[in-house]
Amino acid sequence: MPTITYTADGFPTALGPTLVGTQTLGVSWAEIIWAAISVGRGSLRHLTQYGVFSVFEITYRAALIYANLREGPSGTLSRSSAYDGLDPSEKGAISYFLGMTLAKLFSHRLLSVPWLMHLDVYRQQLQLILLGKSKPDFVGLNATHDWIVLEAKGRTNEYEESVLQSAKIQTQQLTTIQGIQPVLRVGSLAYFSAGNLQFAMRDPKGDSGREKIKDLPLTKDALLRAYYHPFQVWLREATEVQTIVINGRGYRMVALQEFDLSIGLSNEVAEQLSVVKPTKEQHASKDNEFIGADGVLVRLGSIWSPEKMRLEPQARYRS
Repeated sequence: MPTITYTADGFPTALGPTLVGTQTLGVSWAEIIWAAISVGRGSLRHLTQYGVFSVFEITYRAALIYANLREGPSGTLSRSSAYDGLDPSEKGAISYFLGMTLAKLFSHRLLSVPWLMHLDVYRQQLQLILLGKSKPDFVGLNATHDWIVLEAKGRTNEYEESVLQSAKIQTQQLTTIQGIQPVLRVGSLAYFSAGNLQFAMRDPKGDSGREKIKDLPLTKDALLRAYYHPFQVWLREATEVQTIVINGRGYRMVALQEFDLSIGLSNEVAEQLSVVKPTKEQHASKDNEFIGADGVLVRLGSIWSPEKMRLEPQARYRS
């Protein structure tokens, strides 16, 4: 099972011991893919008007993980040879994507935040408010529908305190959302230490003293609708949708057979979006399946097995 070493500081003690100091989190490849495809970002909005583009986007995100990470013998995640062969600008883009992915994964597992959306999704309707501001990347909702603000950073090499400090400052630029203070403002950084993927997260306190966005008029309903939009469009337009039941809960699922990957959505979520509540998160007994508290299901095939993922990407189809 893959493992990620992380450091957390500045969080309220009420959130528990997992958010204190340096620790290790065990994950699965299915959970990593779930985080990669479900973290909402701006590029999705114009791509997902039609189901085929939802497929492209989901496949693209999964492919980025498949091509650029590999699992070591001890479970640590490292850069693949394909990643190391990229030019600096390409590495920067992949590192930022990994930063977003780990921000979603850790927010979900440690902060009970199933829903995270990039502020750029709302750029058009919030243009006058966001223009010229140093804004955070994400706003989200936790399991009790409290607001959180998050800034995600990613680096190709070692940890940089100045980068995490910058993330901290950006989370403080958004004062309130519909007049309500966020319960958490998280700065995060994904990086490679001695070639191994690691993560740092901080709940910043204090005031940055910079110009701020005084209030963001974003409703919880609008965030949830944008979050589920690509999955709903894809399932609505897919020609082969499978209905399955897991632990008494129904899911509609579509297989991407050429990529050995299936994605599903809980029927309860799809039917009750305006009043959606987090499902009970299910960590399946098999490493190839993960269901998030958002009701999104990921099931992986044999090309994602631990044995395959310990190989370089170009060798996985030959073995």
